[in-house]
Amino acid sequence: MIFIASLSAQDMDRLKEAIFGGTDKLLIQAQSEQASILSPTNYRNGMDKYREALRDFKDGKPLKNLEKKLAQVRKKLIAALKVTKVGKLTFATTLKAREDALKANAPQYAREDYEKAEKEFLDASKKLEKNDIRSAKKRVAGIDNLYRNAELVAIKVSIIGTVRNLISEAQREEAHKYTPITFANAQKLLNEAETILNSDRRSESSAQEKAEAAEIEARHAIFLSKLIKRLKKNGQHWENFFLNRERLIKNVATELGFAAHFEEGMDRPLKRIHKISQYLQKEKKTLVAEVEEKSEELDHLTLELQIYKEKEEGLQAELREKRFKLEMKRQREQKIKSLDIMFAHNEAIVLRRANDIILRLIGLTFRSGKSTIEPEYFSLLTSVQRAIRKFPNAALRVEGHTDAVGDDRFNESLSYERASAVKRYLMANMGLDDSAIAAVGYGESRPIASNETAEGKAKNRRIDIILTFSEEVL
Repeated sequence: MIFIASLSAQDMDRLKEAIFGGTDKLLIQAQSEQASILSPTNYRNGMDKYREALRDFKDGKPLKNLEKKLAQVRKKLIAALKVTKVGKLTFATTLKAREDALKANAPQYAREDYEKAEKEFLDASKKLEKNDIRSAKKRVAGIDNLYRNAELVAIKVSIIGTVRNLISEAQREEAHKYTPITFANAQKLLNEAETILNSDRRSESSAQEKAEAAEIEARHAIFLSKLIKRLKKNGQHWENFFLNRERLIKNVATELGFAAHFEEGMDRPLKRIHKISQYLQKEKKTLVAEVEEKSEELDHLTLELQIYKEKEEGLQAELREKRFKLEMKRQREQKIKSLDIMFAHNEAIVLRRANDIILRLIGLTFRSGKSTIEPEYFSLLTSVQRAIRKFPNAALRVEGHTDAVGDDRFNESLSYERASAVKRYLMANMGLDDSAIAAVGYGESRPIASNETAEGKAKNRRIDIILTFSEEVL
């Protein structure tokens, strides 16, 4: 028997990692490959057994029972992964249509249409699980259309509806009078979006882009109209307005190492800031190249070490190997400790779990329902890049999590889009290949706090960067 009650929380975590570690890795892979959609029966059966094993572990059931159930879990997940390989080819267009429907929040704005598409997709996936590929393929076109119709309804209800409301608000603020160019542009983009949706059924993504651009322009027109009206009430406000803008530019200039002067307006310091920015981009490319060079050197040294280890025999070789591993471990621990001082207390928390380093980016937030990274978080992500470069051979995974508000399928999709946004940012700024970073969206399924309070929900909405390394990786 396992006497759980007598174990500390830390011992519990270690014991759970030892028992469930291999199965958890397989589960993460299955979730990343969308096995819950492409092989629903295998995945569901595996998850049922996994939950039973978790309950048995908490209840202190015999280890033999746990191992038996976890073996059944792994068998089901392996079967699910085999099906997903075929499913990704068979349902390639369907997966894209479903993803687009989720991005448009179809579960909320077109629930009936979306639920119908989900049911048809699951039925087709079950046929694929039974190796009836022909029947599954026959249903692809119909399922695709169901998802596309759900997406179209959602786009019209959510995005275009929002823009119409914003344009009405802009009219109340007399934007046509104070910001005629911006206001006209917002109306033009909305008209283009509606025209696309009504005339070209295959261009939903283009219509969505137009609608989102119209939303930005409408908000811009509202902001400018309010600002201009406030400034017109008192001429003194104009001076304060320009002084505030100059103060912001001056702060940026100071950070970049020069003093900004405005006797000829703002153009001159802004142009200088632009030139410095271009220089920094070139410098970043140079640093990325240097990191790649260092990584090649490390690979060469690792190869030399491997050759040396193969040639060396006897006790002396074993002793040297042990000393080498101890030194690598010491250096690794020093690097891990150095991560704490790289982030401010409100930016990130550095956690350790077995062979994982977790960078919990508490300072990175997104607008509600969005996955766009705002420029104010670029500094935090620069620190994340520095942390990642300390472990060039570590496996990287970006995990997205949400709170429990809203539809769980939309939350799962949104968390995946946010994780993917961070992944794309790191790829673009570190020169990494797509295969170098994994992105996983868990939605609301892995909370770290209660979803009953605002504070708990805020903690659950998070991005975790996971660096996984073996004992021999620095």
